[in-house]
Amino acid sequence: MFVRLALEEDIPAIVELARQNCELSTPYLTFAPDRVVETCQQYLNTANPTIFVCEDKRKVIGMLVATISQYRQAEGLYTTQEVLYVDRAHQGSRAAVVLTKHLIAWSERLGAIEITGGNDNDYKSERTARFLSHFGFERVGFFMRRMM
Repeated sequence: MFVRLALEEDIPAIVELARQNCELSTPYLTFAPDRVVETCQQYLNTANPTIFVCEDKRKVIGMLVATISQYRQAEGLYTTQEVLYVDRAHQGSRAAVVLTKHLIAWSERLGAIEITGGNDNDYKSERTARFLSHFGFERVGFFMRRMM
C-alpha cells in the first residue's frame, strides 16, 4: 500500500471514489461525475487542488484532495485537506493513515504553517476527529452550514 500523485489514468477510479463519498457523506447533493473530471483536469493543469491516491495491489483504493492557499491577513501559506476517502472494502485498513501521513509530509515540504480540514458533514464526525487527533490535529471553532 503506497501513496502517489494521481495520474490521468486514475480519473475513472477517482470518479468512482468520489461517487461513493458523495453517496455516504453528502446524500443531499446530486453527484456530478463531469465535475469530478473537471477537478482532475484542473489538478493536472495547475496542481491546485492536488490529488493523491492510495494504491494497493495496483488498484486505487483511496484518495486525498488538498489545496494550497495563502492567508488573507498574514504572510505564509496553509494547506487544506478537502477530501479524504477510502473505498468501502478498504475502510479500516492503513489507507487513511498513509494518506494522512503523506498530506503532512507534503505540507511540510511546501513550508505550510498549518493544515486545515477535518469533517464538514455529519458522516462519522467524531470518528474522523479522533482519527486526525492521532496526527496532531486539534479541534478549533465550529464549521457551520445553512442549507438553501
